[in-house]
Amino acid sequence: MAALVLGVLLVLASIAPAHAQQGRGLVVQVPAEPPGLDLTASPASAIAGIVHYNIQECLVKVDRHGQLVPWLAERWRMPDPLTYTFSLKRGVRFHNGRELRAADVKFVLERAANPETKHPHMARYQNITSVRIVDDYTVTVTLAKPDASFLLTLARQGSVIYPEEAVGTLKSAPIGTGPFAFGEWVRGDRIVLARNPGYHVRGLPQLDRVTFRFMADPNAALAALRAGDADVSGFGLGPEQVPALLKDPRFQVIIGETTNDVVLAMNNARAPYTDVRVRRAITHAIDKHEVVRGAMFGFGRVLGSNVDPLNPYFVDVSNAMPYDPARARKLLAEAGYPNGLDAVLKVSPQYYYTVRTGEILANQLAKVGVRVTIEQIEWGQWLSRVWKDADYDLTIIGHAEPWDINNYANPKYYFRYDSATFQRLFAESEVTPNGPKRRALYVRMQQLLVEDAPAVWLYVHPHLVATKRGVQGIWKDLPIPSMDLSEVSWAK
Repeated sequence: MAALVLGVLLVLASIAPAHAQQGRGLVVQVPAEPPGLDLTASPASAIAGIVHYNIQECLVKVDRHGQLVPWLAERWRMPDPLTYTFSLKRGVRFHNGRELRAADVKFVLERAANPETKHPHMARYQNITSVRIVDDYTVTVTLAKPDASFLLTLARQGSVIYPEEAVGTLKSAPIGTGPFAFGEWVRGDRIVLARNPGYHVRGLPQLDRVTFRFMADPNAALAALRAGDADVSGFGLGPEQVPALLKDPRFQVIIGETTNDVVLAMNNARAPYTDVRVRRAITHAIDKHEVVRGAMFGFGRVLGSNVDPLNPYFVDVSNAMPYDPARARKLLAEAGYPNGLDAVLKVSPQYYYTVRTGEILANQLAKVGVRVTIEQIEWGQWLSRVWKDADYDLTIIGHAEPWDINNYANPKYYFRYDSATFQRLFAESEVTPNGPKRRALYVRMQQLLVEDAPAVWLYVHPHLVATKRGVQGIWKDLPIPSMDLSEVSWAK
């Protein structure tokens, strides 16, 4: 492994242009150490925040404004609704020095669609019937049926382009085409990225190196900022710390929107949550505004469904199933639980908001007879026990990926929500071009989620970032769960 990393760094040094200017380093605090660095093996946003758009890139990119823009593919054309022909940007090189070619795109897409690879989002690639190499810089992808989300799929974290010869090191030392190359991973402490001097976007990046330091405790993150041990608090800033930082001239605070919807998930395949009356009762028992005030100090937007406000098809259904404890008790009695019920709520303390939110929810649910025991488990256990095996009653987590309503159309997803009606609506939305008809389908899907209550959508976690004065280029909003540092620099 050490030899591979050294080899990559030597290649980077060898392809550095003579005119490259050296910048400065940046130390970024993040709340969670990723379980690995392979975006094709895990959906964890802790991986995407470091790797996506920094180390590895896609044919298409979601920019800071939420727009899809050409990236490794400089253009594409659609001769018909089932065919996409991509023209690759020439001169793009992987961190190992080899040029990106159409064969790499073919390998990545076919590997993603192969069930044996166990790609976390394999279903998104099952519609691909063929990937044909036209020449070294042109590739044609043919679909079985129209897919309105296909270009977005190609911009997501699961569609990063990497060389076939680097598959074996994706988990611990990924190679890509991004502005930074993997440097080192000191377990339990930090991941270091090095500037890619041969990056295909002229003038970028402007930083020499980036160090991601793992600090789960918001108070530790604040202390690191004040001590000068961190330049940026990326995802772990506590909302209670914002007012003081806004008054401190040494720092600047960025407050924006994200696609991170924080949900109380219920195991729809485990009694009593198989009964929609119980799920609706739990929803009516929760005062979401009190949750935002208590857990997030007023920062965050109350949600009513999976679709976040950055999505153009968002409709506000946050009041469709309002806080109503009396209604909650009545529904529980109708479902056969006049004396309430017991539940275990699993949360991961690496994400502070899950614990805070859980404590408030436990108090609220107790008022209608739902006796909640909170069980704190480490993030790796949460991924294994909850996300993978669905071994839980209730759990709280933020779902950061945009346009992820497809999760509710997958009965094997950890919610275990299985609605033929919803699945039909989603399937129809995927073959309907963007426009009024597709919007109408999204509105109906949001309404159906409210009615079926497979989860309780609590709030959108805000984008809260604190930086030292002089750091510039950080995205205000996060339309995708990536901390793209390609344009970040220090003011001169």
